[in-house]
Amino acid sequence: MSKFALITAVLALSAGAAQAATDPAGDYLASFTGTAVPALDLLAADVSYDPEANSFTLHARVAGPIAGATNAAYVFGFDRGGAVNQPFGPIGFGDVRFNSAATLRADGTGILSGNPLTVAISGSDIFATIPGSLLPSNGLAPEQFTWALWAVDLGVAGLPRNADFLQAGNFAMAAPVPEPGSLALLMAGLGCFGLLARRRQALTTVSTKGPA
Repeated sequence: MSKFALITAVLALSAGAAQAATDPAGDYLASFTGTAVPALDLLAADVSYDPEANSFTLHARVAGPIAGATNAAYVFGFDRGGAVNQPFGPIGFGDVRFNSAATLRADGTGILSGNPLTVAISGSDIFATIPGSLLPSNGLAPEQFTWALWAVDLGVAGLPRNADFLQAGNFAMAAPVPEPGSLALLMAGLGCFGLLARRRQALTTVSTKGPA
């Protein structure tokens, strides 16, 4: 394998779960009646499934700091197969479908079907990892689930609480993050390749100079 190909493989694996869906800034819904703070302005998100750990990793990025944003929450809706809810037609997002929803709150808490979730917040990013047991199949394999994301103001009731959607439909799962051992193996291979290249260059230099 060439050095370029090896580097490309490392970068491709590293970027696996970074295949984020994006959304324009400042596109709050006209029907939203809450306060349009930057923490409710979705910019990007990704969801991946790790079959080895049987877990889902959720991540969203918004336009401003999340911690301290009163009543801000982010709802990841999952279509696991079978019958789905599609309640957002009246506000222009009828293609968003789900039969499970995980809510991540700006206060660092989260919930899915009555089960608390561990949430991490860093600046304008929010994360959670969900055990696969909390998102059982309803006809689709976990890696075939689709997802959608919307930001809500929990201080507002009904459809007017929805501040922003990450586009107008569902997304496929992103590739999972590679295991550290896989990246370590590739990086070790890259190091060996470089060592061999330097040794070959040194031998070529000696051969060119010839005997003293």
